[in-house]
Amino acid sequence: MTSPNDAIRIAKREIGFRESGTNDTKYNRWLGRIGGYPHGGYGYPWCASFQSWIADEAGMRANVDYPRTASCHQGVKWFKDRGRFSRTPRPGDWVFYGPNGATHVELVVRVTGTTITTVGGNTSGSLGGRYYNGDGVYEKAIYRSNPRIHGYGRPKYSEASPKPPAHPGRVLELRDPYMSGDDVKAVQRRLDRLGSSLTVDGVYGPRTRSAVVAFQRENGRLAVDGEVGPKTWAALFNGGGNDR
Repeated sequence: MTSPNDAIRIAKREIGFRESGTNDTKYNRWLGRIGGYPHGGYGYPWCASFQSWIADEAGMRANVDYPRTASCHQGVKWFKDRGRFSRTPRPGDWVFYGPNGATHVELVVRVTGTTITTVGGNTSGSLGGRYYNGDGVYEKAIYRSNPRIHGYGRPKYSEASPKPPAHPGRVLELRDPYMSGDDVKAVQRRLDRLGSSLTVDGVYGPRTRSAVVAFQRENGRLAVDGEVGPKTWAALFNGGGNDR
């Protein structure tokens, strides 16, 4: 079964893809011809076909788990008809932009209290540029309060909602030798779900500390010290990560 992280990993793998300026991309070739468009019917805007391609690559079922479409308007309708559309983002959501969500769509790969980070196709690389009809696949951040955001569609992932783990009774920090254990794995797994791309090896090394520092900084209510004490643990596992 497909998890949000499966889709996110595939999307990030495509960062750096550039089109030739015709909209005729491998994503449109996969989706198929649409009459009335140039280049044999493949030269249509490809932000939605990119999201559909990601879902297919992740093993999801077309029009059962996600809308297989080149139309943002149809994508929004598909999610709304199934009660899978909201104003609260989670990693793995499709974020729709513009009036009625019909202008552009991207994949949410990370969520904080104030921002979302996305990977999108047929877009540009900066918020000062065009966020639709761009030249490639980019990763970028945008404030959740931005009025361009219409809302979020949730594909049908395989998701469990386990009880948050209890604090282990020790502070996790960078030491020599490195701390290790199942509690470290739990922190790494949670940070990975929030978009840190950590290896879940149960060892509290420099990369894990850096991911903790980034989480603490983005949370805004925690001491930024790279240590996982009771407050940081609670923020990670009891809603502070804003991925649910």
